[in-house]
Amino acid sequence: MLRLSSLILVLGLLVGCAYRGGGDDPVVGHFSHFSMLNGDDIRERCGTPDYERYRITYNALYSEQVRIYELRRGPKDGHVLSIQVSKTGNLAEGVTLDDLLKPWRPVTSRVFLDDATFNRVLAGLEAGGFGKGAPKGLELPSESFWWMAVGCREGRVDFHAWHYPSPEFSALVFDKLLFAMDNSGVRVNPPRDSVGVYAPQNQYKSGNSTFNLKVGDNGLVGVSRLF
Repeated sequence: MLRLSSLILVLGLLVGCAYRGGGDDPVVGHFSHFSMLNGDDIRERCGTPDYERYRITYNALYSEQVRIYELRRGPKDGHVLSIQVSKTGNLAEGVTLDDLLKPWRPVTSRVFLDDATFNRVLAGLEAGGFGKGAPKGLELPSESFWWMAVGCREGRVDFHAWHYPSPEFSALVFDKLLFAMDNSGVRVNPPRDSVGVYAPQNQYKSGNSTFNLKVGDNGLVGVSRLF
């Protein structure tokens, strides 16, 4: 146990807590998860000319599935939607010496979008309240269902979140657009009543830490490393 704790501490020092974008290392992903959700890397680059990027995250019980959609504006009809799906590790997939973390590695894929499709996704976000101020005070437990979006357009950062169940969550339209374009091959974990997942015997059933996020003025407040 001491050796494991030491290893985690060393990894934490090496990785840090800032998300730099990209990568599918599940260890790095855990350490920088909050930074990724808050879009710290997007915020850093938001002053760059012509930089436009959006990160839309679907948390479908953190211990079961997290889907991340990265939407980047490109040249005419050449926009990119990158997809990353993290799920419960499956040892049946096999562990090899050259990739010991394979069962926990997220599935990634990419889709190119034309102008019309890109704009439909943005319109869907805006219809849900994105760009009109964050829902300050909203709490987002890890073992629940919610969407979160952060993006940069014309030098401005916007942030929003939607928690299930709520009228705002039910009225979303961008989720259906993203799921329809998702070619990851991983089945979507649909929202359901999460009563029971908070029971003590279930909180750590997958070996994951639980956490509770809170929305501030234009992002998350009080975030820290997952470990």
